[in-house]
Amino acid sequence: MSVGVAAFEYHQPIEEALDRVLRVGADRCELATPGNVTPETATAVAEAARDRGITVTSVASLSKPNAVDDDAEVSRMIQLLDDSIRIATTIGAPFAITYFGGHPTRPVDEGIERYVRLTRNSVKLAEDLGVTILIENHFSHAPGEVTNTASGCVDLVKAVDSAAFAVNFDLCNFAIGGQTLDRSYDVLMPYVRNVHIKDARPYDPVADEGYTGRIVTDLNNGDFVFVPVGEGITPNDRILARMKADGLDVPITIEGHVPDDRVDDCFRRGLEFVRKVGF
Repeated sequence: MSVGVAAFEYHQPIEEALDRVLRVGADRCELATPGNVTPETATAVAEAARDRGITVTSVASLSKPNAVDDDAEVSRMIQLLDDSIRIATTIGAPFAITYFGGHPTRPVDEGIERYVRLTRNSVKLAEDLGVTILIENHFSHAPGEVTNTASGCVDLVKAVDSAAFAVNFDLCNFAIGGQTLDRSYDVLMPYVRNVHIKDARPYDPVADEGYTGRIVTDLNNGDFVFVPVGEGITPNDRILARMKADGLDVPITIEGHVPDDRVDDCFRRGLEFVRKVGF
């Protein structure tokens, strides 16, 4: 099982971001489109990673097809997904990560049916190119989010019904959403192909006054800020230990979502945390 970091946390030119990946002690990373790489720059980015001995494990995009109604915006979301698949092929990454996207008025069953229809050609593209699309589980950031539970993720994967469509398991997203991580792991394990490790804690309006980093909101549990692994509410150690005991051989990527000046330290601490478990 490989362990890397999310290079898309570095808001710098790709060469500098890849150099920082090496400096924190990793030789594997995830990239995002269009922030790190586009179809036009994919060959050059592949060469830059190869020159540094870095393996790219996945290419992510913030594509959420179910969250939008406007035809032009839907097309943009699908184009982002297709771009991530093509970039993954060029760069040698096995995975393209995407999202579902909650919608305030669309019922869950209708949303799943629509998602399957909208992504049908993208899934076929992934099948043809040998890339696996990974749906990332989320917390309840918006009404109608199917992936805020493990069973919802499984329902979506079964509806898409392709070997080229599986799950990116983000433990912290489920922790923010109040899900029981052991139960979620039990349900999702057969479908997990990639794992994200990060951590968060509830936002404190007094202690965190003036905080300039990322704050996210769960509809049921309120606001959260991200912290280094081990300082928040996510039982990363327990689930990682279960993964190791079960022989779940998938890539692990450390995320941060912390202010830019804390990313390096967050990555180093996350890598140390995961390696102590035995990965």
